[in-house]
Amino acid sequence: MSQMQFQILTNHPSRRERFLSKAGWNICANLLLTIGVSGSCLGDPVSAAIFDRSGRKIPDREVNSDLVNWQMLSTAAGRKYNGIGVIDIDYGVCTGFLIATGIHPDTPAYVLTNGHCQGRAGKLPGDREIIVDRSSKTNFIVNYFHDFKPDRLTIPVKRIVYGTMKNNDIAILELTKTQRELAKAGINPLQIDLKPPDLGEPLIVVGVPSEGLKEELTFLHATTCQTGELANVKEDIYHWKHSIRHQCSIVGGMSGSPMISLKKMRVVGIINTGVNDNASKQPQCSLNRPCEVGKHGFVQTFPQENYGQLVDRIPTCFDRRGIFNLYQPNCQLERP
Repeated sequence: MSQMQFQILTNHPSRRERFLSKAGWNICANLLLTIGVSGSCLGDPVSAAIFDRSGRKIPDREVNSDLVNWQMLSTAAGRKYNGIGVIDIDYGVCTGFLIATGIHPDTPAYVLTNGHCQGRAGKLPGDREIIVDRSSKTNFIVNYFHDFKPDRLTIPVKRIVYGTMKNNDIAILELTKTQRELAKAGINPLQIDLKPPDLGEPLIVVGVPSEGLKEELTFLHATTCQTGELANVKEDIYHWKHSIRHQCSIVGGMSGSPMISLKKMRVVGIINTGVNDNASKQPQCSLNRPCEVGKHGFVQTFPQENYGQLVDRIPTCFDRRGIFNLYQPNCQLERP
């Protein structure tokens, strides 16, 4: 790994303090699970629903307790998940993950995260906006295990090849390194499934929780649950028609975490939102309090549900070499 010219996340106090300050301590929050974007400033940490090991919802304030149904991953137990890491942007952090895209090793490496993690100058994308080929100052940090001894690898993002919050909440990032370079470094991509998940499919969600957690706990965690029904979800001006209900434990920082089928060991969704306990008195469908839209426009908030987005259309936009091409004939993502 020393031969690769990665930037390094060191243990230098000033760098560490700056990183943690963006991870959920005394910062502004706009969209649930979005860290530090423009909008109203909330005094308390923002969280989605967390659950105990019996599947019962527990209060967000229990996020540091042993009651939460998740496990902090070690290098020995989770090496296959070392391609899941932190998206480090100037106004906060999200989770992202390296994706397998093609057979040619010298094509660029790509990371998948949420569209709401890629706002410009601290602003969320518009509800109809589709970002294509935009430069980025984002970094992607891997090997985010609590017991990882060497310095972590920080890989600059070259550009956002695709990003949107219109009908879906996704962003595809092109890294400055190739698939071959990351493979030599031992970083493993995840495969996206070409089909949506079945109802009740067992899941493992792996991400880096940060909001409300003690510093020593802000590393890769794994949580398990199963897929629920698809729901028509609205949050403020945003509308996601085919969101995946689930009850994996999720807090801020885990936006962009992969939802991995334990049957297929492929990614079937991506985490994006849920209901914040602190937003219980807000209007339904407002920021931090998403709702489901039913027949005849009837809306209802379900605090016990978290939500993810489908990803099965994303592989259709990579050619045989593994290069993203929104305009190839079989690409099923929305175009500007």
